[in-house]
Amino acid sequence: MSNQDQLINVVAAFEQWRKNRNGRQVPTPTPLRKQAVSLLNTYSSSKIIAALRISGTQLKRWSESLDLPELLPEFVHLPMTPQPQNEQLNVELSFTCGDRLCLSGDVSLSMITSMIKAMKS
Repeated sequence: MSNQDQLINVVAAFEQWRKNRNGRQVPTPTPLRKQAVSLLNTYSSSKIIAALRISGTQLKRWSESLDLPELLPEFVHLPMTPQPQNEQLNVELSFTCGDRLCLSGDVSLSMITSMIKAMKS
Protein backbone atom coordinates (compact mmCIF):
# COMPACT_ATOMS: atom_id res chain seq x y z
CA MET A 1 0.00 0.00 0.00
CA SER A 2 1.42 3.38 -0.94
CA ASN A 3 1.68 6.19 1.60
CA GLN A 4 -1.05 8.13 -0.20
CA ASP A 5 -3.34 5.07 -0.09
CA GLN A 6 -2.69 4.75 3.64
CA LEU A 7 -3.71 8.37 4.23
CA ILE A 8 -6.82 7.98 2.07
CA ASN A 9 -7.82 4.81 3.94
CA VAL A 10 -7.43 6.45 7.36
CA VAL A 11 -9.41 9.51 6.23
CA ALA A 12 -12.17 7.21 4.96
CA ALA A 13 -12.18 5.25 8.24
CA PHE A 14 -12.55 8.48 10.25
CA GLU A 15 -15.36 9.68 7.99
CA GLN A 16 -17.18 6.35 8.30
CA TRP A 17 -16.87 6.45 12.08
CA ARG A 18 -18.16 10.04 12.22
CA LYS A 19 -21.22 9.11 10.16
CA ASN A 20 -22.10 6.20 12.47
CA ARG A 21 -21.18 7.45 15.95
CA ASN A 22 -23.82 8.33 18.52
CA GLY A 23 -23.14 11.98 19.27
CA ARG A 24 -20.13 14.26 19.15
CA GLN A 25 -18.95 13.36 22.65
CA VAL A 26 -18.14 9.75 21.72
CA PRO A 27 -14.37 9.18 22.12
CA THR A 28 -12.38 8.19 19.06
CA PRO A 29 -11.89 4.39 19.01
CA THR A 30 -8.39 3.14 19.76
CA PRO A 31 -7.90 1.49 16.32
CA LEU A 32 -8.56 4.85 14.64
CA ARG A 33 -6.19 6.58 17.05
CA LYS A 34 -3.48 4.04 16.21
CA GLN A 35 -4.03 4.55 12.49
CA ALA A 36 -3.72 8.33 12.91
CA VAL A 37 -0.52 8.02 14.95
CA SER A 38 0.99 5.58 12.44
CA LEU A 39 0.70 8.31 9.79
CA LEU A 40 3.33 10.30 11.72
CA ASN A 41 5.95 7.97 10.22
CA THR A 42 5.18 9.45 6.80
CA TYR A 43 3.36 12.77 7.15
CA SER A 44 3.73 15.94 9.18
CA SER A 45 1.35 16.42 12.07
CA SER A 46 -0.19 19.46 10.32
CA LYS A 47 -1.02 17.34 7.25
CA ILE A 48 -2.59 14.61 9.44
CA ILE A 49 -4.57 17.12 11.51
CA ALA A 50 -6.00 18.77 8.40
CA ALA A 51 -6.77 15.50 6.59
CA LEU A 52 -8.43 13.81 9.57
CA ARG A 53 -10.05 16.98 10.94
CA ILE A 54 -8.69 16.44 14.45
CA SER A 55 -6.88 18.80 16.81
CA GLY A 56 -3.14 18.91 17.28
CA THR A 57 -3.70 18.26 20.98
CA GLN A 58 -5.57 15.04 20.20
CA LEU A 59 -2.85 13.75 17.89
CA LYS A 60 -0.12 14.62 20.38
CA ARG A 61 -2.00 12.96 23.26
CA TRP A 62 -2.66 9.84 21.17
CA SER A 63 0.97 9.55 20.07
CA GLU A 64 2.16 9.82 23.68
CA SER A 65 -0.33 7.30 25.06
CA LEU A 66 -0.30 4.57 22.43
CA ASP A 67 2.43 1.96 22.28
CA LEU A 68 2.76 1.19 18.59
CA PRO A 69 5.02 -1.58 17.33
CA GLU A 70 7.98 -0.59 15.22
CA LEU A 71 7.28 -0.57 11.53
CA LEU A 72 8.16 -3.87 9.97
CA PRO A 73 9.46 -4.08 6.42
CA GLU A 74 6.72 -4.75 3.89
CA PHE A 75 8.71 -7.47 2.16
CA VAL A 76 11.03 -10.10 3.58
CA HIS A 77 13.66 -11.36 1.17
CA LEU A 78 14.13 -15.10 1.28
CA PRO A 79 17.09 -16.92 -0.22
CA MET A 80 16.30 -18.67 -3.48
CA THR A 81 17.35 -22.29 -3.41
CA PRO A 82 17.23 -24.58 -6.42
CA GLN A 83 14.09 -26.70 -6.43
CA PRO A 84 14.56 -30.39 -7.32
CA GLN A 85 12.85 -31.21 -10.61
CA ASN A 86 10.11 -33.48 -9.22
CA GLU A 87 9.48 -31.71 -5.89
CA GLN A 88 6.34 -29.59 -5.47
CA LEU A 89 6.53 -26.15 -3.87
CA ASN A 90 4.40 -25.54 -0.74
CA VAL A 91 4.09 -21.98 0.59
CA GLU A 92 1.78 -20.61 3.28
CA LEU A 93 1.58 -16.86 3.97
CA SER A 94 -0.25 -15.39 6.96
CA PHE A 95 -1.08 -11.68 6.88
CA THR A 96 -1.54 -9.46 9.93
CA CYS A 97 -5.18 -8.85 8.98
CA GLY A 98 -5.84 -12.58 9.46
CA ASP A 99 -5.91 -13.58 5.80
CA ARG A 100 -3.93 -16.65 4.71
CA LEU A 101 -2.61 -17.66 1.32
CA CYS A 102 -1.60 -21.27 0.63
CA LEU A 103 0.18 -22.26 -2.58
CA SER A 104 1.44 -25.61 -3.75
CA GLY A 105 2.63 -27.12 -6.98
CA ASP A 106 4.43 -25.48 -9.87
CA VAL A 107 4.34 -21.83 -8.74
CA SER A 108 6.57 -19.11 -10.20
CA LEU A 109 7.97 -16.16 -8.28
CA SER A 110 6.00 -13.74 -10.49
CA MET A 111 2.78 -15.60 -9.67
CA ILE A 112 3.48 -15.37 -5.93
CA THR A 113 4.27 -11.65 -6.24
CA SER A 114 1.03 -11.00 -8.15
CA MET A 115 -1.04 -12.89 -5.59
CA ILE A 116 0.51 -11.02 -2.67
CA LYS A 117 -0.19 -7.67 -4.35
CA ALA A 118 -3.80 -8.73 -4.97
CA MET A 119 -4.25 -9.72 -1.32
CA LYS A 120 -2.78 -6.45 -0.05
CA SER A 121 -5.11 -4.32 -2.13
